Amino acid sequence: MQFSSFLQTSKSEYYTTDYYVPSDYDSQIPEICDVRNIQEFSKIFQPLVQSLVFLIGISGNTLVLLTYGFAKRIKSMTDIYLINLAVADLLLLLTLPFLSISAVKGWVFGNDMCKVVQGVYAINFFSGFLFLTCISVDRYIEIVRAVEALTIRQRSIKYSKLITLTLWLASVLLSLPELIYSQSKPHDGLYICKMIFPEEVTGTIKSMSNFFQIFLGFVFPFLVMVVCYSIIIRTLLSGRSFRKHKALKVIISVVMVFVIFQLPYTLVTFMETTDFLGSHQMSCDIRKSKDIAIIITSNLAFTRCCLNPVIYAFVGVNFRKDIFLLLKNFGCISRTTYARCCGSSRDSRTSVMMDTNSFIL
Repeated sequence: MQFSSFLQTSKSEYYTTDYYVPSDYDSQIPEICDVRNIQEFSKIFQPLVQSLVFLIGISGNTLVLLTYGFAKRIKSMTDIYLINLAVADLLLLLTLPFLSISAVKGWVFGNDMCKVVQGVYAINFFSGFLFLTCISVDRYIEIVRAVEALTIRQRSIKYSKLITLTLWLASVLLSLPELIYSQSKPHDGLYICKMIFPEEVTGTIKSMSNFFQIFLGFVFPFLVMVVCYSIIIRTLLSGRSFRKHKALKVIISVVMVFVIFQLPYTLVTFMETTDFLGSHQMSCDIRKSKDIAIIITSNLAFTRCCLNPVIYAFVGVNFRKDIFLLLKNFGCISRTTYARCCGSSRDSRTSVMMDTNSFIL
């Protein structure tokens, strides 16, 4: 399964009335498989969910960028990664209007826009997960190895810019199949946007694309999160900071949200990639269930773009203060209101271990 599954979910290969041919088809008449009810569900469900995700995600990630631009100093590698994560999420969210329209009317934007939308989605899919992974590693360094982190903080910010550039370049390279092979093609009177591989490279390129999507889209960041946050939790439990319990809640939320919103789609992708369901021999009912699962889980995965600003930024006390500072700087609230909401500028930052910037505090 490629990234194009998002674009062609509602215009699958079973667009109108499909035929399920059993393995012993020589002795049986093909069973008619009517999937029009799935198409109607997709036409309602996808635009509704994607519109909500688009509005909330654009607002949240834009606020993250505005806060860093006008009210918050960049003090750590995590700040750099959060900015780039917000950019990646914003660019990915900009593909949603195209997907919503495609779910209702088919792909009406032409072949060049098919490549652009597929490519932009793929680039920011990969970059988003790579930046999440970097945030996990940086939090480990800042909390578990706090003394060393203080001594290299200025140099680490310079390193993070080089790392950021490398991650974006890697994301572009990983997205080359979408940029090269995506095209708009007619199907049952409508156009769909999908990757179409030459016959001589179909198996290899498609398998590699699916492997990288599964590995870099879930397995690798999940393993890094589990290792880094397990060590962080053990370190926090051994400390005496009164902010320990809040930090633990944030960490658990990070992992839980990642698993809840990404695991279902990863499982569906894995089953398609390995032909786990025996797609050539599955019954009509199972095929319908699979199509509905793809529609629901793919849109569920999009929702994470809305939650990233909440989990990695807005949940933090310091970041909320920065938002109020941004509102004060823009004249939206008075100095009195700002002082009442945020208190003294000398508000506590209890220890080096817990000075983890916007992520935990």
